[in-house]
Amino acid sequence: MPDTKPATQADLFDGRVIPSNLAVTAMRDSGYKNTAYAIAELIDNAQQAGADKIEVLCLQKKETIRERAVSRLTRIAVLDNGAGMDTNTLRKALQFGNGSRLQDRTGIGRFGMGLPNASISQASRVEVWTWQNGPDNAIYTFLSVPEMESGTMDMVPVPVHKPLPKEWRTLSQSIGNSGTIVVWSDLDFNRLTWKKGKSTLENTGRLAGRIYRKFLAAKTITIRLFCADEDEGILLNKNADLDDPMYLTPSSIAPKPFDSEPMFEFLWEDTEEIEYGGSSYEVSVRYSVAGSRTIELAEGKNRGDMPYGRHAAGNVGVSVLRAGRELMLDTGWCIGYDTRERWWGCEVEFPPHLDEVFGVTNNKQHAVHFAELASIDWQQLAEEGEAFQDVVDRLKEEGDPRGWLLTLSNSLRRNLSQIRDQIKEQGAKTRSSRKSRHGGVTDTATEIANSGWKDREEEVRTEDTNDVPNDSDLTELENDLQTENNYSAEDAAELVKLIKDRNLKVIFVEARFQDPYSLFDVQRKAGGITEVIFNQRHPAFDSIFGTINTVDEDMDNLSSTDLLERLTKAINASKIIFAAWARYEREANVERAKALEKVRFDWGKLSAHFLEPDSDEL
Repeated sequence: MPDTKPATQADLFDGRVIPSNLAVTAMRDSGYKNTAYAIAELIDNAQQAGADKIEVLCLQKKETIRERAVSRLTRIAVLDNGAGMDTNTLRKALQFGNGSRLQDRTGIGRFGMGLPNASISQASRVEVWTWQNGPDNAIYTFLSVPEMESGTMDMVPVPVHKPLPKEWRTLSQSIGNSGTIVVWSDLDFNRLTWKKGKSTLENTGRLAGRIYRKFLAAKTITIRLFCADEDEGILLNKNADLDDPMYLTPSSIAPKPFDSEPMFEFLWEDTEEIEYGGSSYEVSVRYSVAGSRTIELAEGKNRGDMPYGRHAAGNVGVSVLRAGRELMLDTGWCIGYDTRERWWGCEVEFPPHLDEVFGVTNNKQHAVHFAELASIDWQQLAEEGEAFQDVVDRLKEEGDPRGWLLTLSNSLRRNLSQIRDQIKEQGAKTRSSRKSRHGGVTDTATEIANSGWKDREEEVRTEDTNDVPNDSDLTELENDLQTENNYSAEDAAELVKLIKDRNLKVIFVEARFQDPYSLFDVQRKAGGITEVIFNQRHPAFDSIFGTINTVDEDMDNLSSTDLLERLTKAINASKIIFAAWARYEREANVERAKALEKVRFDWGKLSAHFLEPDSDEL
């Protein structure tokens, strides 16, 4: 029998798959990193509309908060001199997931979410004036979050004729015959990253300078930043300047002298062809590295502590560009604890046709598939018996985007490893920084090693025990340090002076061997001097020595967590080295294994003698 009971209030639920009030609330939390990123969405729209002049305008006034007058933002606007919109285009632009460029793969737009999503993530009301025949002929419409949440606004209001208000005409410097202004009001202070106009614009300027650096460098757009207070007048009025994480284009925001000259040197560009969807697309990867001027200007000090070093620390990562517009500065490709990561630059640029491959999010802040490969190599994706190309082919067949990106990620890893080696070489040539830190005296390890060495000579004498280096021996050693170990003339002279003044018998040296497998070498030098040479190319070098002893260290700026991470890494690497020795013993035949066991015992006994007297000093 049919149910004839009268409907109760509880029965009258909203049966839509996504109730409007819940949808609006969810979209307000759509994941913009901060207010500057939300503003960047509006700049995208302006650039895509052909604007060459874009203005970000912030207005604020004093409000009484807890009996205290505080200046607070009241409105944020983005105005441009682009093509403007007609009635249908304007209504589409304010629809979520709609727009006029959904199938357009030629520019930085496409997703149809930017204007409404970005706007309601920061404000409860967004108003748009747009014109194609002068601002007097502008059309106007709006969105209101309270009305959408209550269900009284479920359609974009039909645009009406409404001239651009005089206020915005007065503040603007680029009103054209066509253009658009988007105004955010009823700002949500729980959502705004910065509560005042000047700080909002300063942070937006820094971000925009990096995101749109290609357009700013080519002078195809300018971005004006303007803030005025109702009582205090104009607080900021300037153009955003580019910020190049590759440091190949000088910028006024970079510390001197790199505001007028490049800080880095261009290395090379790789081009990767990706076949996708029946077409071939080009991905460009460019690399740069810090120039020698960064070392010279530090004058023996830690270049990381210089103003330009601190600036570079804010631009660490692989810059991912889509149609010339940066999506993200991906730090996943960096060695987190290593401050030398600031001294290289890399940018990966791809066309919008590869959005699905790279995993571009609709807020244009991430390329998730590309970022994932920073922590996964092809072996982790391989099934039993698969070679690299097998993995690539299988992933493509399965429709896994990583299949199209594996060759690119492998190349990126190899090249970054090569560039890191180059940066280590820079460090090897600038050991004068260690001189300034240690005041021209030997370090603890050298002191203890020489003490143990000399004590051992009382028990076991070598053929050169009584040798003392003469001037000729020291000159030869000084030359060897420069030619074989890449020491600077100053550092080589300092080390030779220490050998002479402190009667050193054993010294620790770093060098790049031809092979990456020798962990260290032992060389006799004239005058009874022994060099223990650590191979910078061996993985253990960075894992153990490189965690602390680098030319670009700024230890005072490291957190306790960073220091603990480095210490843990060094300890783990040491354990792994001994595990490799254990495996070496196990692979030997019985007779050789016994000989190796004796070597291990004798070496352990000797190291115990070296360490015991001074173990508290380590």
